[in-house]
Amino acid sequence: MIDYKKYKQAEIIELEEYKSPEDGKFFYISSFDNTEIRVGIWENIQFQGETQGTILLQQGHNEFIEKYFEVIEKFLSKKFNVICFDWRGQGLSQKMIDDPHKQYIEDFSFHNQDLNYILNNLVYNNFNGPFIGIGHSMGGCIILNALKENNQLFEKVILSAPMLGFRNEKLLLPFIKLLHIFGNKKNYLIGSNPNMGKETPFEQNDLTSDKKRYFRTLKLVRKKPNIRLWGITTAWAEAARKIILGMREKNWAEDIETEILIINNLQDKVVDPNHIEQMSKRLKNSKLINFPLCEHEIFMEKDIYQNKLWHEIDNFLD
Repeated sequence: MIDYKKYKQAEIIELEEYKSPEDGKFFYISSFDNTEIRVGIWENIQFQGETQGTILLQQGHNEFIEKYFEVIEKFLSKKFNVICFDWRGQGLSQKMIDDPHKQYIEDFSFHNQDLNYILNNLVYNNFNGPFIGIGHSMGGCIILNALKENNQLFEKVILSAPMLGFRNEKLLLPFIKLLHIFGNKKNYLIGSNPNMGKETPFEQNDLTSDKKRYFRTLKLVRKKPNIRLWGITTAWAEAARKIILGMREKNWAEDIETEILIINNLQDKVVDPNHIEQMSKRLKNSKLINFPLCEHEIFMEKDIYQNKLWHEIDNFLD
């Protein structure tokens, strides 16, 4: 059992109509380099001794634990333990530069090391398997990259719209490289349109067609504005470029043996569904499910799409 008293307690953001699932524990863990990472843990007390395993549920770029309370509740009802943490530099984890509004990291290997640290120091020695890794967007990219280093991290993995490529890459990627060479790596990426803290109207969002869930996230941000970043830096864009191109190298994916379910949203305006499909073909033990009408965040989408999603997840984890 985890001795939560030895950890620094972390803040939790809730709405009157949207709260953390029962018995959640929020705290900070000092990672491999003493960076403070905010962690949320739900031990499935209701099904203690009969749990189906343990899920590490990881968000995408500029997301945070609270956004996934509904998803966590769903997995708890399916008899899983659930662990989440805010990636360094976002949510309520420690920021990487003095400006707390900028998404900054110099290399995604830092994220890999945080992932491994939390698995080895919190998850494996306190929870029962099987261990399931679930990553959305940037989180999916990081988890897949971690599997290349260690096939044994998880028994199964679910990748939701993993960040494996962007639209208009032929122009975008060389542009990012030039800016990284000649620009200031801590500046907002030129052309990325940081929102400077202003809300994006629902009609202009590129994430979901579900108005209720979209505004639920906005309400969380209104309660704690610094839980969300304003935009990406040149350094983050270059780090993303490098990890994406590295994963496309010859023979990179072909020896990954983990069983993987990949969710591919064909109306995605954030990542490129074609690159996701190409990666699925390279992985020897993957299953690709296309959602023709879904936007980027299927876990925040309308019930009509989520019903099919959860059916596929249940079949995969059964």
